[in-house]
Amino acid sequence: MIPIPNGFTLIELLIVVAIIGILAAIAVPNFLNAQTRATLARCYADLKALYNAMEMYRLDHNSYVPDYDSGAVPGVSGITMNEFLTYSKLTTPVAYMNSIPLDPYFLTSVTRPQHLKAYPYFQYAGPHSGVESPRVAWHPSGTIYTMTSLGPDKTDQQAWSYPHDQAYKVCFNATNGLVSLGDIYMSNKGLLQ
Repeated sequence: MIPIPNGFTLIELLIVVAIIGILAAIAVPNFLNAQTRATLARCYADLKALYNAMEMYRLDHNSYVPDYDSGAVPGVSGITMNEFLTYSKLTTPVAYMNSIPLDPYFLTSVTRPQHLKAYPYFQYAGPHSGVESPRVAWHPSGTIYTMTSLGPDKTDQQAWSYPHDQAYKVCFNATNGLVSLGDIYMSNKGLLQ
């Protein structure tokens, strides 16, 4: 009769530990990036919902929502930028969407040379509102409006933050890494890349 060993040999234990280490090395980076990928997916979904609401608004009004972001908010002093006025056109009086989504990458107020973004809405640059014409000269041909998220790097890199001859127009692309430079742009032409 062949005796049955009572335990594992040292070699067997080392092989098991090595296999567990290899599996952990593969799995841990994916787990660490899961939250970043989820936030990115939420951002894309929110921008797509806004895009769909904009298109429904255009069908009813034969134009896109005016850009009210640079005008003083009626009845409120000291606020020079409020995307709420723009996006509220999508919720009232006709509800093209139930609520206004927020930029998931907005952390604190972002100071720009010409604006102070005090609210965590997606930045909107669209048709003239009678207050200020947006700078859309750098946009691709046929682009009427853009909605912009700060992107995973949480840094504003929009073209109007810099002189026109030095416009830092970086579009976020996940193939460059989940936390890389660039803002996320959605326009009437879809996602700008």
